[in-house]
Amino acid sequence: MKNYKPKAYLMINKTNLHAGSGESGFGIVDNMVQRDTVSNIPVVFSSSLKGAIRDHFKDYLGKKNLEIDGERICGTCFESIFGAEGTNEHSNENKEDTKPTSKKVHHQGLVKFLDAKLLFLPLRSNKIPYVHVTSKEYIEDFVRFLKEIGIKLGVNLQEVKKNTFYSKQKLKNILVEDVEFEKSEIPNEEILKIMKLFEIENLAVMTNEDFNYYISNLPVIARNKLNNGKSENLWYEEVVPREGRFVSILMYYDNFDESDKNKFEKAFRKFEEKFLSDNIQIGANESIGYGICKFKKIGEENE
Repeated sequence: MKNYKPKAYLMINKTNLHAGSGESGFGIVDNMVQRDTVSNIPVVFSSSLKGAIRDHFKDYLGKKNLEIDGERICGTCFESIFGAEGTNEHSNENKEDTKPTSKKVHHQGLVKFLDAKLLFLPLRSNKIPYVHVTSKEYIEDFVRFLKEIGIKLGVNLQEVKKNTFYSKQKLKNILVEDVEFEKSEIPNEEILKIMKLFEIENLAVMTNEDFNYYISNLPVIARNKLNNGKSENLWYEEVVPREGRFVSILMYYDNFDESDKNKFEKAFRKFEEKFLSDNIQIGANESIGYGICKFKKIGEENE
């Protein structure tokens, strides 16, 4: 994207996550999670992600003189990360040809938020509490996408084998849900890089068919509204279980006039510091602890 540079972040949902699609399933599920329209993989849509992050930073917005952790920041530059509140980004009235300036909040945000996509799904196992699963085809496709937008992860996926369970522990007859692995394989240096990058202890690389089955059949939790101990409304909602591994991409503007460049870069740097240090709530059901997420920067920008 012209004038924008990409940054990739690992997003770990520390509690169950429900970013609702607003749709019901064909069976008993009333509230479905958001999904990619092509791969069916669970995602957090860019609009939901941006809205949640903006809400997390709401106390810092709308201030000309801004101080964060004792450091003075250009308030206009910080707010321009998200754009002017209430702006409809699809409206032609809000299209701006001029470069952003520190004297005015830019209508359209100077950071573009892309969908956060699930890359590794945690599943139960008979030998250890849970295992992160993916498929070779899916992870290859996603890393190819990152490369196309200008991000390199520095991992060699040729070393990844299908139908393989990787663990530092020597395990036998391992069940991951209903998929059986005869024994674990000690990860080599390249596999360890992948596991360290995504903060994974035990990794199962399933067939694409098995992986698609499990991402299409996420846990469903029953919810109930009670009035004086009597059920008034019973419903069922789909969740991404805790410890999922998503990857989110932010595209930040990088074509400032020299007079404003340092101000905007300082504002984004402070935003990123807090973005990476804070727990951020994403999706529905905040009052019952859903959607507490942690972010970590991964990958490097291509030169």
